[in-house]
Amino acid sequence: MEDAHARRQPVVRPGGPGAGAAGRLGIRLQAARIRLSLTLDGLAQRSGLSKSFLSQLESGKANPTLDSLQRLAEAVETPLSVLLGGGPPAPGRAGLTPPLVTTHRPAREGRQWPSGEGRTYPLTGIGSRRFEAVLAEGTPAHHAFPTTHAGEELCVVMAGHVEAEVGAERFVMEAGETLHYDGGVPHRIAALDAHGRFLLVVAGPAVGAPRRV
Repeated sequence: MEDAHARRQPVVRPGGPGAGAAGRLGIRLQAARIRLSLTLDGLAQRSGLSKSFLSQLESGKANPTLDSLQRLAEAVETPLSVLLGGGPPAPGRAGLTPPLVTTHRPAREGRQWPSGEGRTYPLTGIGSRRFEAVLAEGTPAHHAFPTTHAGEELCVVMAGHVEAEVGAERFVMEAGETLHYDGGVPHRIAALDAHGRFLLVVAGPAVGAPRRV
């Protein structure tokens, strides 16, 4: 049953997830889906992508286009750089980065999320090469667990109280406080209350996209 599958932890298999960029993407995608308690059907509805394609992605057997990657990142409330692992692009892949276009996003309706819930909104558009910015409200899933990636990260607390762990250090911050750190150090960020809201800026090398086959 798929509900049971949604609760199962990702498993790395030889030649499957974990074997190459597509495999690593599959592991991160499945982990993000599980943390949101989403089934493959639920993710398909959120992203507009087919269930069979999503299953292939999680198995490391398919590579999405940049447009599909952005839709997936928004569906699982995870910055694209984190979903991809944030590593530097492989040699010869710079040409895959799309040109930067002007992106306007309408203002989000302000609301309070119940404890344990939250949403993440991407603020930068596809093609951002040097940094990525997201607005996190409540307790978004993408940074509530330890993660690492290339580059630097800046967290700006806008409301409520936020807990951050960077390596062995722990910080409890309130509105107006900031935290700047190396993204390569294991880190996690979580809102401590439903009022918690923070701006997260991820800066580093351009994020290359897997080549579509």
